[in-house]
Amino acid sequence: MPDFDRIDLMNYAMYGNDFDPQWDEIRAFLKTNVSAQKELEEIKRTVPSPHVGKKRRENINPSDPRESNGGGGMSPEPRSQTADPETKSWWQKILGE
Repeated sequence: MPDFDRIDLMNYAMYGNDFDPQWDEIRAFLKTNVSAQKELEEIKRTVPSPHVGKKRRENINPSDPRESNGGGGMSPEPRSQTADPETKSWWQKILGE
């Protein structure tokens, strides 16, 4: 069985889980090594989880009108349901509205 260091334990604390087979060896190591278990608990207390409070939208384009909250001076076009019947949207054509 390989011996894991603090970096391996930190990676497991941040990214590991109980279901992924890639972490099987380190889980087996943790079951047999009490000092590694204590070190893992210390790491979990001191290192924040990468999943907590992190938003998925990192690459927001500020000029994209879909992402703005109305502060960019661009207002969305009003959509009218009573528009010309010749200019139906594609989903209205499919639904037969």
